[in-house]
Amino acid sequence: MSKRIMTFAAMAMVIAAVLVSCSEKDDKLEVNQGLDARVGDSKMTTKEIDDKFESMAPQVKSRYKGREGRAKFVDAMIDEELLYIAAVDSDLRYDEEVKEKIRQAEKNILIASYFDMMIRQKVEVTDEEIEKYYNDHWEEFMNRAIIKAQHAISKDSMKVVEWKKRIDDGEKFNKIAKYESEDPTTSINNGDLGYFNPGGYVKFYGESKEFSDQVRHLEISEVSDIIVTEKGYSLVKINDKKPENIKPLSEVRINIFDQLRNERAKANIDRELVRLREKYKPVNFVREDIIETTRTPEELWEIAQEEDANYTRIQYYRNLVNKYPDHKYAPQALFMIGFVYAEEVMNLVQARRVFKELLKKYPDSEVAESAEWMIENLNKSHPKFESVDDIKERMEEGGDGKD
Repeated sequence: MSKRIMTFAAMAMVIAAVLVSCSEKDDKLEVNQGLDARVGDSKMTTKEIDDKFESMAPQVKSRYKGREGRAKFVDAMIDEELLYIAAVDSDLRYDEEVKEKIRQAEKNILIASYFDMMIRQKVEVTDEEIEKYYNDHWEEFMNRAIIKAQHAISKDSMKVVEWKKRIDDGEKFNKIAKYESEDPTTSINNGDLGYFNPGGYVKFYGESKEFSDQVRHLEISEVSDIIVTEKGYSLVKINDKKPENIKPLSEVRINIFDQLRNERAKANIDRELVRLREKYKPVNFVREDIIETTRTPEELWEIAQEEDANYTRIQYYRNLVNKYPDHKYAPQALFMIGFVYAEEVMNLVQARRVFKELLKKYPDSEVAESAEWMIENLNKSHPKFESVDDIKERMEEGGDGKD
């Protein structure tokens, strides 16, 4: 009985030792699991390294291929972290110049993030709009015809005449291109010129119309007649041809989506700036000085007409109305404020208020009828108006604002 007890005790000790050993190994694995590097107390997780790698340009990524490339990339991240730690330990963040740079960097990051998250990402682009753009701009998605060829070249025309005869008699083009061609840059690869667009750049020849005109109509496996260029006398064999074609919508859909969204986001930023100016009421003392020193309503009108920024245009027109309410330009300036809100800023509520203000202050003005028409048609679909003349033309046609 005592022997059995001793045996069980011994087994229990062995099992316990194994469990402890496994536990220690698991602890070590758990500590390093998901980590690619450690610098002092700073840990670099695999995900962090992956995210950093994916954010880099393709040409940079190409420097870090395979496991060795991964190790080099992690080394680069370690070097970056070491310099950061050293900078922190040196209290550089408390340097006034550095603090200003950090503040400016934070400002730029927040501005970019606001544009992306609050404006760009909120732009909607439908499948129908993408398909319409694709069909209306199909020429943007053309793949030009390309050719893959190899060549053999010499400055001696009689040598090339001999090559042509030998090839016609059955000798392999590769043999001549490799051992007898006078282009050392391609002869090591049997004269391979790679793919090129006829009329575009061709390896060794550059942009040569003479060369392109001679090869563009050759068929696959066909060998050209002798081609004369400033480089010498050549024979060319066509190895592949891809005709001109349109990229399928599936291939360019995301590019069209991004393009349309970015274009609309850029238009929306101006509207957002008008909203923000109305909310925070910024003061531009330089511009106020310009307005104060501008003596005539004609000068204010001219400045407003030439101004590109919507909010600034509105400001100039409003100042004209406020300073010269009885001038002939006052009702026109008020109309232009409503017009900019309606057609440029797309703030229809504010546009309606301004047009009603115009009708109240200047009911007999020549733009009163246009203001009434705008109020009636603000919420209706209509072509984008570029000027007041466009509105008058639409009114004369009897248009109600619908397409």
